[in-house]
Amino acid sequence: MILARLSRAIREQNWFAVVLEFVIVVAGVLLAFQITAWNADRIEHQRAERSLIDLRDDFAAIDDTASELAAFYQGVIHDLEILVRAVDAGEIAPGEMDAVRRALAYGDVFADPPPPSGTFRDLQGSGSLALVENQQLRLRLIEYEQSLGNISDSDANINVMLIPFSAAFKRHIRFDPQYHLPDTPDLAFYDVALPDVIDIDVDAILTDPEFEVAAQQHLRLQIGRFVNLRVSQSKIAQIRTMIDEALENTP
Repeated sequence: MILARLSRAIREQNWFAVVLEFVIVVAGVLLAFQITAWNADRIEHQRAERSLIDLRDDFAAIDDTASELAAFYQGVIHDLEILVRAVDAGEIAPGEMDAVRRALAYGDVFADPPPPSGTFRDLQGSGSLALVENQQLRLRLIEYEQSLGNISDSDANINVMLIPFSAAFKRHIRFDPQYHLPDTPDLAFYDVALPDVIDIDVDAILTDPEFEVAAQQHLRLQIGRFVNLRVSQSKIAQIRTMIDEALENTP
């Protein structure tokens, strides 16, 4: 229709009509482009908001796991502190035997670092990390991902440092040979039932200088694991705050 009118206007040399029809065509094309751009921006905005929501959910779950890990390490450290004090004092006070037993069973145990964010890994792997528009948030997400590898490397180094003290630490105890792992579909570190310590040579652990050193080293290195976790928890808290702020500022 427009082309027919334009052709007729040219034949009639009606230049005003030619210009008018041309302007209408150009305006229509520009409007179509603008609508397409608006729609693309809307879809991109929805993707960005959806990514923030998914990251928020990820890090809420990550925070819960990190809190469980922190409680686990705090319990191990608490029991090891009781054990070290008892050895230093040369006696186990009434009511401390359960803590000593747990310290000997769990003193060298460690757990995996907090889990990664699946949403972050999907965004990074697909080249869509720019959907997280806040640059500082992107940097914190990258730092957190890197920290998981750092914790794993640190745990590996701690395990190597514990090797010279492991034999002395377990020298005066006997484990129950009958134990099992719980049959659950989603086994986590806190579900694992380690062998119970059923026999402790109390006199030996109180008088063996090598055991005393081993207990001190286990305590020191478990504190190192806990410090690594606390640093990770700080990163998680910062990320959660930044995600909430980004969502609040989303139009």
